[in-house]
Amino acid sequence: MLFRSVRLAPRFGLAWNPGGSDKTVVRAGFGLFFNQWAYSVQTGLMQNLPFFFNKNVTVAADAQRPAFSTANILQAPATGTIGGNGMDQKYRSEYAESWTLSLQRALRRDWIVEANYFGSKVVGADDTTFYNIPAPGPGPIAARRPNPNLSALQIIHWGGYSNYNALSVKLEKRLSHRVSVNANYTWSKSMDVASSPGPTFSEANFPQDVRFRRAEKAPSSFDHRHRLALSFNYDLPGGVSILGFGTFQTGAPFTVNIPTDNANIGAGPAQRPDMTCDPNVRAPRTAREWFNTSCFSLPAPFTFGTAPRNGVRAPGYANLDLALAKALTFDGGARIELRWEVFNALNRANFDVPSRIYGTANFGRILSAGPARQMQVGARLSF
Repeated sequence: MLFRSVRLAPRFGLAWNPGGSDKTVVRAGFGLFFNQWAYSVQTGLMQNLPFFFNKNVTVAADAQRPAFSTANILQAPATGTIGGNGMDQKYRSEYAESWTLSLQRALRRDWIVEANYFGSKVVGADDTTFYNIPAPGPGPIAARRPNPNLSALQIIHWGGYSNYNALSVKLEKRLSHRVSVNANYTWSKSMDVASSPGPTFSEANFPQDVRFRRAEKAPSSFDHRHRLALSFNYDLPGGVSILGFGTFQTGAPFTVNIPTDNANIGAGPAQRPDMTCDPNVRAPRTAREWFNTSCFSLPAPFTFGTAPRNGVRAPGYANLDLALAKALTFDGGARIELRWEVFNALNRANFDVPSRIYGTANFGRILSAGPARQMQVGARLSF
């Protein structure tokens, strides 16, 4: 028992100077990192049946004298089936394995280029699923549940996992001749079975078929395949500086769901429509219809849809912030800095995730976007 409680988290690192060169460095590393469980996991321990459950009791609203009191309401018959939350008994500690390999080369005295590969694998992550869900089919739902006396049970599950792989190239010019530049391009891919403990704008993060969770493996909701981040600073004569910060990335995926219980399994699992073609191919890419909505249809009654999790790509993101700064120094050491800042200088419409619920009036439409161009002027006095 003592041996099983020991957790080994090794870390290895390597730095190599090929041929003794003072311009080239190769670095490699590996580490295993255990994660501390979230507060919601700890509180979930006391929400297991039979210590915690949900029971609805109907009481007449116009009754002058309540039919039940604190002493006997728990013994009252439930209006519907009894449900609750819980935690899978097969607990496992979440851990991540991370590894990296990089090559750094000094091109000139003030120019550096760096190529990196980074990989990560997470095992035993907590996510959410449902127990006591019947198989799709006709007839009353309660009678078809594994335990007809209970409704759906929302359970914290320990089978979550993910993997991430990325290649990046970094170009850096350190400050010289009044100019500094830092640019980083990343090509990456992230896969998982759930990207958040609960619902987000991109997906419900609940499985469609709780008996076949492997079908949920898909690109993560934050999987931006291409991303470019850059910054620069140019010092002009007279204490004037021009600064810029930019981020440009491709869109992340999201899931199309249906608002009805088409499979007739009760509330809980996030059901999806059928998908007959790739909605990203020949997509209109307009605010009225971002993806090809004709690729989706309602499944046959009492069946699950064929649309995969995170099968549609949302709009990308591009933003450039600029600033013009001027510093003035006075006798006695006082200094004032004047700044004119422009956010989203390109005034690009960075659209949010389209409406993703099939069968609704706004399905496929984009209803919101990030802020337009904004400017501000500021002053800072130091003395």
